[in-house]
Amino acid sequence: MIKSKLLMLLVVGLLLAGIAAAQDAPDDDAVWSAFTGWFRTAPQERDLFGMYSAKLGAEGVPEAEVRRRLAVIVKLFAERPEGAEILYDRTYSRPLTGDPSLDSPREPSAFVVEAAKGLKPGTALDLGTGQGRNAVHLAAQGWDVTGLDMSQAGLDEARANAAKAGVRIRTVKGTYEAYDPGVDRWDLIVVVFAWAPVEDPSFLARLKASLKPGGVVLVENFVADSEHPHAPMVRAHKPDGLKTLFADFELVSYEEKEMTADWGGPGSLVVRMAARKRS
Repeated sequence: MIKSKLLMLLVVGLLLAGIAAAQDAPDDDAVWSAFTGWFRTAPQERDLFGMYSAKLGAEGVPEAEVRRRLAVIVKLFAERPEGAEILYDRTYSRPLTGDPSLDSPREPSAFVVEAAKGLKPGTALDLGTGQGRNAVHLAAQGWDVTGLDMSQAGLDEARANAAKAGVRIRTVKGTYEAYDPGVDRWDLIVVVFAWAPVEDPSFLARLKASLKPGGVVLVENFVADSEHPHAPMVRAHKPDGLKTLFADFELVSYEEKEMTADWGGPGSLVVRMAARKRS
């Protein structure tokens, strides 16, 4: 009887301890708020989550709780635009180091340069324009370019780069969810390493509707498979996924291959697609 009572007390104690621990664990909003507050002034290092994990550990947060919070942060990075905004404001404000693995790319995408060669210049929308590397190139070729990005630091740099090149571009600060691309408005849409939600049906429908008949969309991004995983925030595509998403378009060119990508190191699996809206 005594052993049974002791066992019961032990079980109750463990249950109460678990309830208390659950009550002490911050909810998703609190986890995100704490992370973004730290992120705004964190050192410029590549291993962002490693740094934050070490910080939480030094504060006495249990390892299991650290893992839970990091999982929440990774999930919310793909859902809440302020995370990407802070990330790229910091990235575009960072001085050049001369190390391609650390610096953001400044030259236009080789894919965009080649794919746009045979196109008659018209109106172009550059999604995730960043510092304007593709927008400035297209403007120099005679395109009337609008660049959309959520990073003010990137847009400021894009306008400065356009001025240096002697061209003009329009810039719009906004998110993919809030921006209205219009209907039958663009001759060309560029989606190059833009973290755009192309696989979201609502976004995809708006993107397609905004292209003029005969207009072309250029997509370049990472492909995720078992050998090439990516965080959700990157919005990497499934193998051959773009072919399905743009089955109603004319496929001008399509390739998936391992390469050293503009925004990734050797061994990245990248998709490059040019597709034309049927007239």
